[in-house]
Amino acid sequence: MAALIGVSASGCAFITPQSTISIKEAADGVEGNVSPDLAIRNATLISDDNKTGSLIASFVNTSSSPITVNMQYTDSSGVLSTETQYVEGSSTSTVGGTTDVKVVFTGLDVKAGALFPVFFQYGTQTGVKLLVPVLTSDWPQFTGLAPTVAPTATALPTPSASATVAPQTATPAPAATPAQ
Repeated sequence: MAALIGVSASGCAFITPQSTISIKEAADGVEGNVSPDLAIRNATLISDDNKTGSLIASFVNTSSSPITVNMQYTDSSGVLSTETQYVEGSSTSTVGGTTDVKVVFTGLDVKAGALFPVFFQYGTQTGVKLLVPVLTSDWPQFTGLAPTVAPTATALPTPSASATVAPQTATPAPAATPAQ
């Protein structure tokens, strides 16, 4: 009887799904496939001011043709905005890193820890909506990756061009000569 229980109990592992077979995302961001030819990997939005966010992502193009990826989001006033990224054929393109092209989303109202919807699409493909995590640059791996706000030019008053008026000096009138 003990042998039967031992064999039965050890056989459970053959029908139980193994967690090592189902690999989960081992990254801070999310991933998705727009089509069999285009994959988005480790998409993350970095924002320190809750109003602008820098997208960090990798685009994997497995086709031999170049692809222009459209990234669409709705800003805080309800306006649909689109950013684009060109990806060569049979290559990977990254955005948002220290030496990469910057893709900055503006007009946001997001907080760190939130999930921000971004729709990725190209050509005639249907596309995929990903809920991209919003993080801050306080994390060591994201230091310096948040968008920087460009300083706004402040108009300084310009000195007016005023003519310098020389002081008037009295010119002596010619003296009258006495009548003779």
